[in-house]
Amino acid sequence: MFPSDQRPEPTESDQVRESLPAASHLSARRLRDLLRIALRTGEFGSGRLPGEAELITHFQAPPDVVREALDLLRTDGLIERRRGLGTVAVRPEYVVSGAMPPAERPFDEYLRLGRMTPRLLHWAWSPAPRVVADQLDDTRIGDDCLCIEYVALADQHPIAVFTNYVRGSEAARLDQALFRRDFYTLLYSGGVDLASCDVSLQAALADDYSADLLHVLPGEPVMLMHQRIHDRAGRVVDFALGTLRSELLMDIGRIPRIDITGSLPH
Repeated sequence: MFPSDQRPEPTESDQVRESLPAASHLSARRLRDLLRIALRTGEFGSGRLPGEAELITHFQAPPDVVREALDLLRTDGLIERRRGLGTVAVRPEYVVSGAMPPAERPFDEYLRLGRMTPRLLHWAWSPAPRVVADQLDDTRIGDDCLCIEYVALADQHPIAVFTNYVRGSEAARLDQALFRRDFYTLLYSGGVDLASCDVSLQAALADDYSADLLHVLPGEPVMLMHQRIHDRAGRVVDFALGTLRSELLMDIGRIPRIDITGSLPH
């Protein structure tokens, strides 16, 4: 035994070990994630979850783990217990592809989100600040670009807020009166030849203004998105900043392995 004043200082590994949740809590978290996927993919049909006994048998999990997993889903606002019905899903989750929709096809037909419509907040020409000019190809600081800000609605329910900065040459062909569906359809209506996009995502908390627009509480989890849309020549013609509700799942799809062997020294 060490004297009280000669005990070794705890190592970083000791501190990490002490901060880990109990094994049962980790098991409940894993089960919660599996149940979330099952709800999203329609495994439970109408959205009614099996009873606790069936979940215990199916997942080979102890009763306390199943109950805690269900409590976590309730805390997430995904399920609730209703008299006479059992445990049911109460909040839809939408899977949004990171890929662009086929040309001339509305986004909602491609993704089955419900009918997509915009609630236009702002449509105005403005000089490009450096941060926008740096994103749009062939655009200098002060060049005119079109700023379009809107709430994306799925069956009249707000799911995201976007601010798009469209390069001047493409923006000149857009008609505000034709912005009745999704943003890609608007670009196609102006003859913009879209080819690809790149997307960056970051977790965040809703500020007061975003919360009002998305019908969530301030401080609720949201997802921030940065997007650049390229034409077939590879030029960036649109730069977008978005805030998405937490029930949106961005499906990035297959990501190829990066091969850097050719650039390594021999």
